[in-house]
Amino acid sequence: MNKNKIYNISLLLTVAVFFLTSCKRELDVAPIATYDGQATHTIAQLLEFHPITAGFTYDTLPKGIVIQGVVISSDKDGNCYKYITIDDGTAGVQIKINSTNLYMNYPLGQRIFVECDGLVLGDYGMLPQLGWWENDGMVGINSDVLYKTIYRHGEPGPTPEPIELTSANQIQENMYNRLVCIKNCHFKYPGEVFASNSSSGTSKDIVFEDGSSIVLYTSRYAKFASELTPAGTFDMVAILSRFRTTNQLTLRSLSDMTTPFVPTVPTEVVVSSMDLSQNPLDNGWINKTLAGSNWEYMQGNAMKIMGAAGNNDSWLISPAVNATGYDNLKLSFTHRSLNGTANREVYYSTTYTGGDINESEWHSLNVNNFTTSFTTYAVTLPEELLSATNLRFAFRYRDNTNSTWLLSEYKVYTIVEQ
Repeated sequence: MNKNKIYNISLLLTVAVFFLTSCKRELDVAPIATYDGQATHTIAQLLEFHPITAGFTYDTLPKGIVIQGVVISSDKDGNCYKYITIDDGTAGVQIKINSTNLYMNYPLGQRIFVECDGLVLGDYGMLPQLGWWENDGMVGINSDVLYKTIYRHGEPGPTPEPIELTSANQIQENMYNRLVCIKNCHFKYPGEVFASNSSSGTSKDIVFEDGSSIVLYTSRYAKFASELTPAGTFDMVAILSRFRTTNQLTLRSLSDMTTPFVPTVPTEVVVSSMDLSQNPLDNGWINKTLAGSNWEYMQGNAMKIMGAAGNNDSWLISPAVNATGYDNLKLSFTHRSLNGTANREVYYSTTYTGGDINESEWHSLNVNNFTTSFTTYAVTLPEELLSATNLRFAFRYRDNTNSTWLLSEYKVYTIVEQ
């Protein structure tokens, strides 16, 4: 073969490869979709063509209506089935589409234009919907005609700021099919699955900070359906909808919930108590009888004193408690009085170390609930006692009748947050 011909063929192949490569590079960058037109109506104006009364009805639309809005829904996690919801700042509307995986073509924040010729405006249980009407109900637009009905415009951007709600009583008509933010809410029943497999969807009560509530509706096909509802308070962004007169929320994904704030749990820490499994008098408790009867141990049940005839004055004194290092301390005891409720007193002392009672300083706790049935008395101790290293309590019986006083429980404790 002629060398010149071989050279020319090689040159042509090189040029062809260059142009083919150049074309491929251009096709890798898809052009940004734009809509060559403008909206004729706001969504709020569109909704005026279908006054909602009883629900499950529709109205035909005049020709030439075009609306626009930003996509605020997503079926990526399976909880917004065969529809997209858009908001233009005046109102929101749900667009029924007979297709799935809509998030791929209509992602969150995508601005779209909708040419409404051939569509009707109806509702499902009083929630406005745009689509077709067949067999006495709203149905989705077929995917084969979407290209001449819904047009993307520009690249996805931010979604509209959600409407902040602190009470279910703040909900108004123009909020449906729009994003709302529920502040400081919680699940009424935490620890349950979001949606059960036994039904198409499950409703859970969300409680507002003011105590009012709203239903969170989750599809059984949501990817998070089997997750458990969390405990604690959180903020939630969701799409507000309704079914007839019941307001509902729809979560797009669990990421629309802030991490729940679980409040600290107050826990009781016992500093000192009376162990009735054995005789307290053998374990630091002191009985000082100035007259009459003694305090006695009723095995496993209580400390008891039964007054003798004539005057009685008997003290049951607790072991010393070191109160330092605590932010708060409480005293509680359970007791019962029979055949008389007078002449019983409870004291505390920071100076008694044993021996003569009268050589120490005692302060009354002013207990006044001496009853014939077992009653628990609890009191927060004064702050000045939190520096005491020798805090003791005394139960003084000085009745002059044949009556009984029983002490079945005693403890000094503090409350800590965990």
